Amino acid sequence: MGLGIFVNTSDGFQDCWPPFFELFRLYGGSLCSHPVYLNTERAEYVGTHTSIYSTKAWAETETTRPSWSQRLLRGLDSVQEDYVLFLLEDYFFKCAVPESLLEDALRIVQSDPSVGVIYLTPYGPKIRKSKFYSEFFVEIFPPADYLVSTQAALWRRDYLRSLVRDWENIWMFEKFGSLRALRSPRRMLGLSQKAIENGEFLDYVWTGVMKGKWKPECVELFRDHGITVDFSRRGFYKEMGRVKSRMEVFQKLFGRPLPALRSILSLLPGS
Repeated sequence: MGLGIFVNTSDGFQDCWPPFFELFRLYGGSLCSHPVYLNTERAEYVGTHTSIYSTKAWAETETTRPSWSQRLLRGLDSVQEDYVLFLLEDYFFKCAVPESLLEDALRIVQSDPSVGVIYLTPYGPKIRKSKFYSEFFVEIFPPADYLVSTQAALWRRDYLRSLVRDWENIWMFEKFGSLRALRSPRRMLGLSQKAIENGEFLDYVWTGVMKGKWKPECVELFRDHGITVDFSRRGFYKEMGRVKSRMEVFQKLFGRPLPALRSILSLLPGS
């Protein structure tokens, strides 16, 4: 019935791990007392946090690199706890996590089996329709962009696993997983307006690495915390136009026709 911190990553992001865990140590509060699972491919991370477990989801005997979703499934199978706080390795905390919010969220998923996920940041689903659930949370109803999101959220591990298809990349998981979630009886919660206005949410750099390059805001954050990073290795991300960005997402979703067709078929009843 416990909570595990699940940090999804790949070995190409090892330069993100030291700043992530330093800021996690500084701002994580009670989260630091829970087991941390770093979902690596083959690398192992040894840091100051004594409870970090590197999942090594790509077996040494495999010659073909597992898909993003295959590695996610294998990583989740390594978790011993029933609930996971899902994070990515470039979600760099900027301030202390709100303990009351975390306590309320964990209490809800432990006591209400109908709740499958609770988003803990305003960076998740774009909520259009909702109803009151508690002081900090509302129940999300469709339509909502990114009903399934990889932003920070508290998940029932089995529910998260049920939405994953092992051939999908991260963009396909969010898009088609959102459509699969519509068939599920599990309820999905997001932040109430009161929580957002009061600053009661997990606040971090919203994706510190974009298209393989650093977001400029990481420079000041790391400098203020005495964190040294060689930014020249990646360079810095520059915003693309909206049309170009949407075309790139379309390519990520449908650039491989057979996996895209499998995802479409996965939406059919009984699949």
